[in-house]
Amino acid sequence: MKTTEEMLSLVSHDCGVGMKKNSKGYKEVWIGGKLHIGVVDGDIPISAIYSGANTHDSSVALPLMKEISEKVTYLYDLQDAAYDADIIRDYSTRLNHKPLIDINPKNSQALKEKTELIKDEKKKFKYLNIRQSSYTHHYNQRSMVERVNKYLKDDFGCNTIYYQEATKVASVLSFGILSICIHQSLKLII
Repeated sequence: MKTTEEMLSLVSHDCGVGMKKNSKGYKEVWIGGKLHIGVVDGDIPISAIYSGANTHDSSVALPLMKEISEKVTYLYDLQDAAYDADIIRDYSTRLNHKPLIDINPKNSQALKEKTELIKDEKKKFKYLNIRQSSYTHHYNQRSMVERVNKYLKDDFGCNTIYYQEATKVASVLSFGILSICIHQSLKLII
């Protein structure tokens, strides 16, 4: 198995142009970089990797999973449809985790037809081979990373960063992640 550094050597850290369609179908474009965050229950960030904006989220999935596994013991890899790939599922299984990854209908026509039929959550869980018990709860916790992103942007001043070097931007984001980690940890104590 490759080390985290070997996997990350293939990821661009330079400024890039990123583009994606939002939930309403409109294209969003941004210039610079983006932060990939691994979060555990309680919205506590465990690891973060900075990359160029043109890096697809799934490109950083394996090193992020490995890095988090080296820091904490956890059971599930909860990911959205952008991470729907066999290599990510297999790697999660090799780390002794249960991959709970949403279906991406773009991957195949047959899957696209099936997911049109799977609008009901119960049918979706059956198709994904997820039991309705505790897996349902864990599957629905995928929004933790989105909440941490919101905290980072809205509450800890990382919405707009005016530095022009990847190292400086990554440093600002690292301080934001550290602040969130402390803030969320204190919520558990108080």
